[in-house]
Amino acid sequence: MFKRTVLASTIALVVSFTGSALADVELTFEQLPEPVQKTAVAEVKAGQIVEIERDVENGATVYEIEFVLEGIKYELDIAPDGTLLRRHRD
Repeated sequence: MFKRTVLASTIALVVSFTGSALADVELTFEQLPEPVQKTAVAEVKAGQIVEIERDVENGATVYEIEFVLEGIKYELDIAPDGTLLRRHRD
């Protein structure tokens, strides 16, 4: 019983550490996958990108792009394949 609990705790710690190590990594536009770049360009249009992060949400990688357009701050959530998951005011 003790060995099983220790093993489960160790696995949980590794998963927790791995997840947090991948979360909230700041990137440059050039570091984004090409499909994410294409979606970002199409959505941002004449706006100015102010921050780009790679995050892990529910085990999936998501690219978060914050930009300003006409004085309003927005955030895009984009999947690695370029699918726009969400666009909202920030």
